[in-house]
Amino acid sequence: MAGAETSASGDSFNKLPSDCCIFTVPEKLRKSNNEAYRPRVVAIGPYHHDDPRLKPMEDHKLWYLKNFLQPNPNRHLKDYIRKVMSCEHEARKCYDKHIDLSPNEFTEMMLLDGIFVIQLFMMFSNYQSLLPGDRIFGKQMMLNDVHRDMALLENQMPFFIVQQLFEMASGTHQQPMPGLLELTCRFFRLEWAMESEVKHFVQVKHFVHAISLSFLPLVRKAPNGSNKEMKFTPSAMQLAAAGVKLEKCKSKRLLDIEFKNGALNIPSLALYDTTESFYRNIMAFEQCYCEKRYLTDYMDFMHHLVDTPSDAELLINKEIIENWLSNKEAVARVINALGEENIVSRDHYFYSLSEELNNHCSNHWNEWKATFKRDYCSSPWVVISVIAAVVLLLLTVTQTVCSVLSLK
Repeated sequence: MAGAETSASGDSFNKLPSDCCIFTVPEKLRKSNNEAYRPRVVAIGPYHHDDPRLKPMEDHKLWYLKNFLQPNPNRHLKDYIRKVMSCEHEARKCYDKHIDLSPNEFTEMMLLDGIFVIQLFMMFSNYQSLLPGDRIFGKQMMLNDVHRDMALLENQMPFFIVQQLFEMASGTHQQPMPGLLELTCRFFRLEWAMESEVKHFVQVKHFVHAISLSFLPLVRKAPNGSNKEMKFTPSAMQLAAAGVKLEKCKSKRLLDIEFKNGALNIPSLALYDTTESFYRNIMAFEQCYCEKRYLTDYMDFMHHLVDTPSDAELLINKEIIENWLSNKEAVARVINALGEENIVSRDHYFYSLSEELNNHCSNHWNEWKATFKRDYCSSPWVVISVIAAVVLLLLTVTQTVCSVLSLK
């Protein structure tokens, strides 16, 4: 995992401290869909702290804090304030911009946001702990918006602050509590990744970082040693025309795409209304912070695989894409939008796979076989008709030969 100095978004990042991990989204990425990076209902951290649209949730944070302190008689508000204030300097270094807040203001913001996150995660994990009249869990749309906002790159706070507050609070509980990482995975629905990726999560910087770690492949491929530029992956329709079988594989890891024995096995990709915002922010984080851009490479691969609505329809029919959008046109639009304006390196994760698929499609024998199967083997009746025609042709040839021989 590289530091901020490896960012591709400009020379200005070279001057950032090595601890910097929370970024404002570069203009190049946000110009096509600025709203994908802006919170709707809640501000976490300083970048959207003064947004008047988000002020109503600030009162809710105070309510969460009040309820958080009640069952903890051994911990007082001043204890939490002291803890956060001791980390103020370290926390400020996590941001790529100067935070124009006094030490007291910064500490108050971090404390309110940290307790809000802890309360939110705990209630999401255990609905029996819901507070009566809670405005977030009382409305599914509000919960969906909060869930979306928590996964925005500009809407983050350092994970270590939340962790320290959580450890202070959990020490006062009689019953065993799930760890913060476990609660994080439950909230962002990453339970499937938690067990195998726990070794990576100990280094988590914030929640978008935690989500990005869940996409890491279990087996890392060797770096691409070729100096050749990567060829565009053929579209789904082109692959089908060349005889490639498009099949849904069982893996839940999006990067587990495999081409074997003429079949391209692809994990299912679910598309919802919030999908574009969700993936855009993870990719923005990869562009700013990560040396290996796994999700960016995946979306680039899918961007070329889904070139038109017809490609989208084919993948929907194969259950490779789980479509919760309006139609196939919307699917193609979202996937193509996610594939644009991304910086793709020569060390592309799917470089070798793209080479294999292009080589397969350039072999005319594969295309001929696919055409023959499609036109003449599409159903048992067509096969019977073809066989009958061949038999009839053979009989005709045989009869003609016999007639010629009898004349001699």
